[in-house]
Amino acid sequence: MGLRIQTNIQSLNAQRALSITTKQNDESIEKVSSGYRINKASDDAAGLAISEKLKADVRGLNMAKRNASDGISLLQTAEGGMNEIGNILSRLRELAVQGSSDTIGNKERGFIHKEFNALKDEVDRITNSTEYNGTLLLTGKPEEAEGGLPEDMTKKSNPPPLEVQVGKNWSEMTDGQSDPFNEEFARNPVNIIRLNFDKINTSTVGLGIGRASDESLESTGVSLEGGDHNDSKLRAQASINKLDDAISKVSEFRADMGALQNRLYSTISNLSVQSENYSAANSRIRDTDFAEETAKLAQSNILKQGGVAVLAQANQSPGAAMRLLG
Repeated sequence: MGLRIQTNIQSLNAQRALSITTKQNDESIEKVSSGYRINKASDDAAGLAISEKLKADVRGLNMAKRNASDGISLLQTAEGGMNEIGNILSRLRELAVQGSSDTIGNKERGFIHKEFNALKDEVDRITNSTEYNGTLLLTGKPEEAEGGLPEDMTKKSNPPPLEVQVGKNWSEMTDGQSDPFNEEFARNPVNIIRLNFDKINTSTVGLGIGRASDESLESTGVSLEGGDHNDSKLRAQASINKLDDAISKVSEFRADMGALQNRLYSTISNLSVQSENYSAANSRIRDTDFAEETAKLAQSNILKQGGVAVLAQANQSPGAAMRLLG
């Protein structure tokens, strides 16, 4: 084989091989340093598309899990208000039982009636002040709140029924209909949990015990004060059964809250499992396998060093021709 100076074939071959090795070495360093097998679309276009979808799904599931946790907080807020209303109703019944006895007089019933009315006012106050992020929870519907709502509260309120988004998606095909905002079709039952607070009204009127300001036995439901001694006693006696009904209503409302809380706890557990499995799937596609990649890195480092050494030798080959010139 002749000696050439203008074109060094050995050097070109060494440069090409070193270029390939350097590219492999750079890619291995990028994967090891970032922790990701896929850092750009050219690494794995299909894998990147799947990974991005899985990553979005995981974030959606985690937010749905937070929504469910917030839903539990909302229910606990409502139940906390109803707990105190239940305590008040028990005290009202206690006073009604006391007022039903002839061991006290009409004058004493009047004294008891003052506390009776004050407690009924407190029931309405708790009902109209129990809210979560501006949404009233115990009034049934905002427009039914005692005395109406301030304008700023109305703007913030979410009208019942309240919906908790507990799915990573929204639109589901239902009877061939994909438009979730078409009112002719039911709201999506897969990705939301509906909280029917529109049926919960713990005001004195809603519970059937009447406002404190209304003294008519027929309209108020419960009272301890009447025109004469016999009338007052009859009012107190009639109040006991109506208060029992009110206590039963509040207990039923609280049972509904408890059932929904337990459902949301189950929802959170299910979402956690889904998020974990989606994250594992995404990791298998996108994350770097360090055992494999560090082996490749070590190999490419050795090849790179060898390539540099060979290139140095190849670049010295034309020097042999110069020695022929003596």
